[in-house]
Amino acid sequence: MDPRFLNAYIDPAPFKLLGRSLYPWCLKYRVRLMAFKSSLITGDRGITPADLVFACKVCAEERLGEVGLIDKARISYLNNHPKKFEALLNAFSGYILTHNWPKFWEQDNKKSAGDNGVPWPLAIVANLLASRLPEQRAWEMPECQAIWLNSVFAMRKGAELKIMTSEEEAFMAAEEAAAASTSAKEKTD
Repeated sequence: MDPRFLNAYIDPAPFKLLGRSLYPWCLKYRVRLMAFKSSLITGDRGITPADLVFACKVCAEERLGEVGLIDKARISYLNNHPKKFEALLNAFSGYILTHNWPKFWEQDNKKSAGDNGVPWPLAIVANLLASRLPEQRAWEMPECQAIWLNSVFAMRKGAELKIMTSEEEAFMAAEEAAAASTSAKEKTD
């Protein structure tokens, strides 16, 4: 069984970052950060300590607004300690759990909704709702679980998706490494 699937369904441990207890990462938080054009989600500019503090406030469901003295001190500290900031960014990245998403085989002429202008988080929530999950659960379940369920519900409706197993992924990585090694060896000969 795919360990990504199993790990997605292990309830996330309580997660603390920047003095806050964050709720499990879900589509609700992704959409909120998208609405605020957070560079943690959009990637359209460099991520700053203020971006990380703001994201933590969103994921802790704190009131948004003015930055308090403690957060100003955290931002200043992280601006002056880039290695610590990088470590916290990596921790936040791990919190999102995208490494537990299913991986898909690329397919030609696949039957899917494609890019029809609907934001992908909304499409996932709509599919979960159509499959009779309660709305709050659809928005607040860990995102990796929502992605797995959405994938299976989409396949049930006829979407031509094929999830890559971890064994298949490891085999492909070994094949690519062997090909790269052979290519490097040929260059030195």
